[in-house]
Amino acid sequence: MKQTFSLLAAGLLASVLVVPSSVSLLAEESLSKDQLVRSLKAKPVKKLTRGLGGGVDKERVRTRGLVIEVAKKKVEEHTHEDRKDLVEIVEKYKLPTIDLTIYFDYNSAKITPQSIPTLVKLGQALLHKDLKAGTFLVGGHTDARGSDHYNLTLSQRRAKAVKHFLMESFNIEPAKLVAVGFGEEELKDIDYPESGENRRVQVTNLSH
Repeated sequence: MKQTFSLLAAGLLASVLVVPSSVSLLAEESLSKDQLVRSLKAKPVKKLTRGLGGGVDKERVRTRGLVIEVAKKKVEEHTHEDRKDLVEIVEKYKLPTIDLTIYFDYNSAKITPQSIPTLVKLGQALLHKDLKAGTFLVGGHTDARGSDHYNLTLSQRRAKAVKHFLMESFNIEPAKLVAVGFGEEELKDIDYPESGENRRVQVTNLSH
């Protein structure tokens, strides 16, 4: 615990770059805790009319079940089908998503002190009353350099590292964080697959 807080203290002195995705529609800048809360807050769900199934959206119930199922797996056990289904859920329901630039040591899942301020603000945001009941996808993404297997494995380790940081530093329940490594499967800039823009940690509010 002392090591965790000493790392936090050192990290607060470092600079950080936070890059929100197009979903958040925010300018590229360091985000405050409140901005993160607003970006990740789930939108109200409209109730269905009686003619559409008595107010129960069975498809959303099914996808919530999928999220829970994936959350119970170890990061390295997620299949390509799991990852594809999660991406489809995010896109279909336009779930609130942000991209964070989190720095790690070279060829490693060790989070650098430079990124601690970003993760501290993220952890604080996830404890906010508007988010604390939610379930969040922590997705690790790489660029296209290196082999598919190498990129997938590295992204899995890094997503898991971010999840563990949030669990240990903010006492967030493991089931509230679904860590998934996507490797180079979901490039943000497909025209420039080796661009640094593709190296990111994507956080999505899966509560819908």
